[in-house]
Amino acid sequence: MNPVFMAQWMKEKRSPLMVLLFCGLSIIATLLFGQSADSKLKIGAFPASGVEADTAEEWLEVLNANDAIEFIMMDERKARSEVNEGRTDAAIQLMEKDYRIIASIDNPNVQLVGQIVHSAFMEELQLRAAEQFSNDAKAFREGVESFLENPPLAVGVQTPDGKDLIEYDMNLQLLFTFTLFLACFTIGYKINSITMEKVSGIWSRMILSPVRKSQMYMGHLMYSSLIGFAQIVTVFLLFRYIAGFDLGGRFGMLLIVAALYTLTIVAFSMLLTGILRTPEQFNMVFPSVIPIMPLISGAYMPPGTITNQFLLLVSEVLPLKHAVDAMVEISIYDAGWPDVFLPLAKLSMIGVICMGVGINLMERRKG
Repeated sequence: MNPVFMAQWMKEKRSPLMVLLFCGLSIIATLLFGQSADSKLKIGAFPASGVEADTAEEWLEVLNANDAIEFIMMDERKARSEVNEGRTDAAIQLMEKDYRIIASIDNPNVQLVGQIVHSAFMEELQLRAAEQFSNDAKAFREGVESFLENPPLAVGVQTPDGKDLIEYDMNLQLLFTFTLFLACFTIGYKINSITMEKVSGIWSRMILSPVRKSQMYMGHLMYSSLIGFAQIVTVFLLFRYIAGFDLGGRFGMLLIVAALYTLTIVAFSMLLTGILRTPEQFNMVFPSVIPIMPLISGAYMPPGTITNQFLLLVSEVLPLKHAVDAMVEISIYDAGWPDVFLPLAKLSMIGVICMGVGINLMERRKG
């Protein structure tokens, strides 16, 4: 096993470009898409004809009291142009005591904008109407704001066991998704070297040597597992200690899940290698199959986005879904082993089945 392992390492040492490339892509993709996922929705606002700038600024301040959308004052022509060209979902025309939503399509973002703007205008206009019946409008508004900050009755949301709800971190989900997804390519192309050696005749010559066939398999499988695991760990360490991502207090558990996922992807790659007869077929099919995994698993989207029962059923046989689910539970919700037992059990079962079927198919093939 050791000679085969060292031979793979020497080839990697001479040309490490592929591993470095996929590590870099993991980091870049997480930074780009992660920042986009957590950023506020930005909506342009502009005053209607005849509305003074001070009035528009007052309404803008009222609208920006929410935490979901950031309203930005801009020129009317620019705001309308961005809506017409699809660069933004909507724009708001501000009037003295009313507003108008400018939108070219009707989607959830436009509906959210309408709800927030309507609520802000209604609340502000009710306060202004109540101020007219008070002797001191300024004192009245300050009293209302003080009352709202310390209400006599407050409604809160907690988990069934009485704990505060934890804010979901989409950045972490994307970090795990891109890192595990790109590690698939590194592992898959390393496993494909078995087929390349069989086609070129190296495998047949090595069988005549003292190295047993099981050792030849183990050398390839161990090296592919190690290089894939090293790639995942490197990205996690960079994000934890350099980028400042909070991966939770159970980093060791994350590494164990990453190791199990790596072994499962090695097995999954062996299955594809057993099904496909040549390295060229593998290079054609593998890059087409792997990108489907995060899409069907919903790994690019917030939890609960995919509701189609067929897609949910298909995602159960994809290793990426179970690995990301386990890592999210561990890092965000501080889950222990009993909490992540089910996804890890599914991950292990997929790995065992794929490895058994894959090696059996390769052994049945001649050459």
